[in-house]
Amino acid sequence: MIGKLLFKGMMAGIVAGVAAFVFAHHFAEPQVDRAIAFEESMAAHEHQAEVGHQHGQSDDGEVDEFSRQTQSGAGLLAGMALMGAALGGGLALVWSFCYQRIGPSNPRALALCLALAGFLTLSLMPGIKYPPNPPAVGNPETIGYRTVLYFIMLLASVGIMAASIWCARRLRSRFSGWNAPILAVAFGAALMLAACALMPSVNDVPDRFSADLLWRFRLCSFGINFVLWSVIGVMFGALAENVLQTRRQRLPHEYQ
Repeated sequence: MIGKLLFKGMMAGIVAGVAAFVFAHHFAEPQVDRAIAFEESMAAHEHQAEVGHQHGQSDDGEVDEFSRQTQSGAGLLAGMALMGAALGGGLALVWSFCYQRIGPSNPRALALCLALAGFLTLSLMPGIKYPPNPPAVGNPETIGYRTVLYFIMLLASVGIMAASIWCARRLRSRFSGWNAPILAVAFGAALMLAACALMPSVNDVPDRFSADLLWRFRLCSFGINFVLWSVIGVMFGALAENVLQTRRQRLPHEYQ
C-alpha cells in the first residue's frame, strides 16, 4: 500500500506544482521582472561610469542560455512540477509512518497537519530569519556563506518542529483539550526566537532597492509555497482516504 500512497502523493504534488505555477506566473513573475529591470539599470549605470576604461571594447557577449519567456513559462512549470512531486512523495511517506501512530486518526486531517508542518518547517520558519530575495539583491561573493546559513536554519527549523511535536505528546497526559498543543506551540516559538537571535544576520539589500518590491516579492514567495503545500495536503488527503476505503472493501476481515 505504501507504493500506492507514494504514487498518489507524487500525483498530488504535480497538481500542486501546476497550481503553484499559476500563482507564481500571475503574482511573482511581475515582481521578478521589476527586479531584473532594476538590476539592468544598475548595470547600465556602472557601465557608463567605466566607459572611459572600456572604450573601443565590445560587450562581454554573454547570452542567456534560456530566454526570460522560457524561464517564466515552461522552465518555471517544469521546476514547480518536479518540486511538487518530490514534496508530495515525501509527505506520502511521512503520512504512511504517522497514520494511526502520531497525529489525527482522520487521514485527511493528518495530511493537512503534515502539509502545514512542511510549510512551516521548510518555508516560513527559515524564511523568517533569511527571507527570499529577488534578483539584484545579494552580494555574489557571499552566496556560499548565505547558503550555508540558510541550510543551518533549515535544519534548526526541522529540529524545532520535532521538539514541539515531542513536547505536545509528553504534555497530552497532563493537560486536557487544547492546552497541550498551545504549550507546545509556545515552546516551539521560544526555540525559534532563540535560533533567530543566535544565527548571524545578513543584509545585502541595496540602499536604493524598492522596499515595496522587496516586500511584494517575499510575500509572493511565501504564497507560492503556501499554495504548493495546501494543494498537496488537500489532494493527498482525499486520495489517501480513497486508498484506505478501497483496501477496507477488499480486505474487510483486517478491520473487524
